[in-house]
Amino acid sequence: MPTVSSSATVLVTGANGFYGLWVVRALLERGYTIKGAVRSPAVADTLKRFVEDRYPAQASKFQTVIVPDITAAGAFDEAVKDVSAVVHTASPMTFAEEDPESYTKPAVSGTVGILQSVLKYGDSPSCRMQLTAHGRTNIKRVVITSSLAAVLSTDAPEGLYSEDVWNDEAVRIVAEQGRKAPGDVKYMASKTLAERAAWEFMREHKDAVKFDLCTVLPSWSMGIPSNDPASPAEMGSTPGFLYSQLFAVPAPAQRVPPCFNYVDVHDAVEMHVRALEYEAAGGERFIASSHVCSWQDWLNAASALGVLPKLDKGDPEAAKKCAPHPTCSNEKAQRLLGMKFRTVPETFKEVYEYFNARGWLADLQD
Repeated sequence: MPTVSSSATVLVTGANGFYGLWVVRALLERGYTIKGAVRSPAVADTLKRFVEDRYPAQASKFQTVIVPDITAAGAFDEAVKDVSAVVHTASPMTFAEEDPESYTKPAVSGTVGILQSVLKYGDSPSCRMQLTAHGRTNIKRVVITSSLAAVLSTDAPEGLYSEDVWNDEAVRIVAEQGRKAPGDVKYMASKTLAERAAWEFMREHKDAVKFDLCTVLPSWSMGIPSNDPASPAEMGSTPGFLYSQLFAVPAPAQRVPPCFNYVDVHDAVEMHVRALEYEAAGGERFIASSHVCSWQDWLNAASALGVLPKLDKGDPEAAKKCAPHPTCSNEKAQRLLGMKFRTVPETFKEVYEYFNARGWLADLQD
């Protein structure tokens, strides 16, 4: 399948989200034209102002499209017109709902729905007459943001996990326990079911689709916010989690999880871009993960920089004492996408400089 180049127009769903906005920013910086899908006019206005302020030279290459309900039939029909590629990041991120369908329906319906729209308005012989009347597109590739949760659970056994593995255990637990299943397990099951549904759609329609699919599966994503919030309280859940675990005063009694597979958000976003551009990415799953780390690694990074004297030091040797832990392979990402991954000290340095410049770490200074 031909690769997508920077002369193309790309639809990015969930364009105001943590990952969605970082993808928008990365593509604008490379010269792409972007159509950002969001849920309301108010969000669209905020997003357009952000792009105009941050990227005035590229603002003319950014437009928004409103998709109020990603679970509705044909929700993305208009959005996919006149684009050459899609990056689908829109998906619920919550652990608080009781009904498993609150997780699964938007994740699966949104994922399958966008593929249905691409198929319907893609360049396939079966719909050329319809395309002539309603707008033509020639979508070459769809990239879907999945999650490491579709590979393994946080309590998975020790071992090396690759893209060949699926988190069927989470699906089984939710099927058996229903509303009583833990919220994080419901979330993991929804990510597994959504990605499986995407690949099954491609298999079922292999004779009709004229585009290919790639999925990117980020591990615990660490980094600065994508939307320049005014205060820590206005950060989204992903950068907010990092801030609360590492910099909160008083510090948490226990930072959780104690050890985890991590990826710098910039690396995960770069994988989305390369997934669009690299021909070899078509038809592949890619784990986006650097290495297993502990919160002690982050505390040690602060000590190595000689910053934040009031940040607790923990036990500097504890970083070497992670319990046996599942490790995610990034071999495919390195081999096919040419990725080189940042490590904790690099991510910490950027996070520290960003938060400190805004005065958000004053309580940890002398």
